[in-house]
Amino acid sequence: MKPAYIIFTVVVALGAGGLGAVALLPTSGAQAVAEAASQNAPKTETFDIEKMTCAACPITVKKAMGKVSGVSSVDVDFQAKTATVTFDPKLANASAIASASTNAGYPASIVADGADR
Repeated sequence: MKPAYIIFTVVVALGAGGLGAVALLPTSGAQAVAEAASQNAPKTETFDIEKMTCAACPITVKKAMGKVSGVSSVDVDFQAKTATVTFDPKLANASAIASASTNAGYPASIVADGADR
């Protein structure tokens, strides 16, 4: 009788803060590996931004959204009146990010997938 071997895959999540969690998962659980990686992956959302009328408006929106814990980048497009935000979904959510912009005087809402522009 041959001995049974279990092979493990090490998943290391790298984020803005350096090394993240290390997980040992059976290699046969490819779905589990994918799920673990997606839980640690940053998320990106695009928001429609209202009331941006001058060159200073995008700066205010970027600062407000950037102060939300877990947000790693904010790119504001003045012409399109949108902001694209990358964040850690374990620390932030789209609602909190939109609220930060709204509280700064620039109402924000998530762009629906497939929305016509």
